[in-house]
Amino acid sequence: MNVLTPGLVVTGSDGTTRTELVRPGMCGPGSLFVGQVGDWTWDTVSAVTDTNVYTARDVGGAPTYLAFHYLEVRGGPGLTVRGLTFGDVLRIDSRAFGFGSESVLTLHEIRRTPRRAGRIDPDRFHAYEDPDCLYARTFNRWVVRGASGGNGDLCSASPVGFRHDHLPTLPTTHSPRRAYARLRDLAAVVPPADDRSRLVVDYPVDPSRDLNGVGLLYFAAYFSIVDWAVLRLWRHRGGSDAGFLRRTVLDQRMSYLGNADAGTVLRVSVTRHDGGDAPGADESILAVLTDRDTGRPIAVAEQQATTGGTR
Repeated sequence: MNVLTPGLVVTGSDGTTRTELVRPGMCGPGSLFVGQVGDWTWDTVSAVTDTNVYTARDVGGAPTYLAFHYLEVRGGPGLTVRGLTFGDVLRIDSRAFGFGSESVLTLHEIRRTPRRAGRIDPDRFHAYEDPDCLYARTFNRWVVRGASGGNGDLCSASPVGFRHDHLPTLPTTHSPRRAYARLRDLAAVVPPADDRSRLVVDYPVDPSRDLNGVGLLYFAAYFSIVDWAVLRLWRHRGGSDAGFLRRTVLDQRMSYLGNADAGTVLRVSVTRHDGGDAPGADESILAVLTDRDTGRPIAVAEQQATTGGTR
């Protein structure tokens, strides 16, 4: 049992396991579950690196944050994020991988069915073969605020005492760098001319809803903003709200390129394509977020979903 998080059990020098009851604050059609995945990442990294991620500071005494640089959650026919509901009991096995002093990758396997704790194997994880498993991977980098003190001026900075040399190395074929590079490449592709498959909307960062406890644009809020824009594209194409709720997201990915201050207006470009590489997906949505006033890139996201023909 881990002192910082009593429900967390350390299973080795790089792994943890826990059992969680799904409560109202961690499920639904939005970003609530993604927020839980982020908390589990911080708990695991804290437990296996002897670093309290929640209170970490750099050599100058400034708070340093384990910011999200890439996040993906992939489900299967038997378990998806939006298939979770009140009272479900989940078993979460997690394992951290080293990427030097400034970064760390964490893999999570999430299941309803109890099973014996085991170390996550990267090859099996990335094969996504268990239809009753949610696979989540997060790639995080340590950052501090820069000289301006604003959210648009974040710099790399490791915390004092961050112990990482013992963490295993992930095989190159599974590097998250390939995943987020792919997203950035997709963002550079010129979208189709069909105006029913593309929509551009503006979203002001809301200080009453989108910021976390240290004033940064909350990493899970990016997913909410994307969902907000995807819903507007759905309506633009003639879909109903009831049909949108029946849509099942099988895979969602986010590459974080920057942060933003309250009041910043984000320009969100959403483009729909047929199909996807997630089994059963009949549509893929690419969302590109930029600062409307400066053009500064903020994030690139992709959703793959099955709509079941609902519209």
